[in-house]
Amino acid sequence: MDIKNHNCHHATSLKLTGLTSTTTNNINTNDFNISDSELVVMRIVWSLGATTADQIYSKLDKTYQWAPSTIKTFLARLVKKGLLTNQRVSRKYVYQATCTEDEAIAQMAQDFMHKICARKHTNVILEMIDASNLTEDDKVAIDDKIAEKPSVTEVACDCLDNLQYCSC
Repeated sequence: MDIKNHNCHHATSLKLTGLTSTTTNNINTNDFNISDSELVVMRIVWSLGATTADQIYSKLDKTYQWAPSTIKTFLARLVKKGLLTNQRVSRKYVYQATCTEDEAIAQMAQDFMHKICARKHTNVILEMIDASNLTEDDKVAIDDKIAEKPSVTEVACDCLDNLQYCSC
């Protein structure tokens, strides 16, 4: 899924580990960089579906001790970034994600991989595998994905293209 440098207002299809989902995206990927706190809020929205600030607050109150106004600030930022929509229902706003969690994860992973040298991608993938608990189905899905991926003779360093600096 390549949705860099433009707003997505069209349906996209994403296949991750055997799951296929189609949703309409309104993600402003120039602003996709979200804070850890915003990601916590997004995870609640993905879990609950359409939800209000009060419902999010009730889920996070004991763990994060954020004021309701703090949560509303995070929600406003996420709406501005295009990750949430809001609709006024009676006296409250109802928030809904504009992308699935899988789509957001794919975009965050892609963004992260663009920040590091292409020669280091394998190290990142291996670290992620080491840090993950994997079922047999997960392992099969990873093996299948690797089998589908064409091999290259050499991975070129792209540090100079991206950072004007190379440590390879």
